[in-house]
Amino acid sequence: MKNFNFFNRNIFYTITFFIIIFSIISCAKQEVVSDLDFQKNLLAGSGSYQNTKHTWKIDSLTLNGVVYNLSPVQKKYTKTFSRDGTYTDSDGVVGTWEMPTTTELTLTYKLGLTTSPIKNKYQLVDISSIQLHLKYDSANFKQDIYFVITN
Repeated sequence: MKNFNFFNRNIFYTITFFIIIFSIISCAKQEVVSDLDFQKNLLAGSGSYQNTKHTWKIDSLTLNGVVYNLSPVQKKYTKTFSRDGTYTDSDGVVGTWEMPTTTELTLTYKLGLTTSPIKNKYQLVDISSIQLHLKYDSANFKQDIYFVITN
């Protein structure tokens, strides 16, 4: 009788051990997000429930290295980036965005119905959950644009 209790106890411990191991192994694993996808998530949301877009409000601006004083109206300027690759701004411009690398952001838009698409390439200097720093260099001027998130 004593051997029987010992045998039952060993079976109980063995089954318990396997249940615990199975529970640990079968837990859902989370995929590691690439740096590029992480930055896209910061810019426009992750695409999951109620996180499909982010709105960024202009905070400050430099033109050719000189701080530009924004007017009260300019301080209300926003860009809203959606996870589906579209964006809008507070001036009514609608377009698409692409982030081919972690340091580049391309905005494509049309002004009016008959114009060809305009493509602006920005250097993505810095992005976090609360701020965005874009740099735009053209032949005529250099711009550093700083945004803060509003949602």
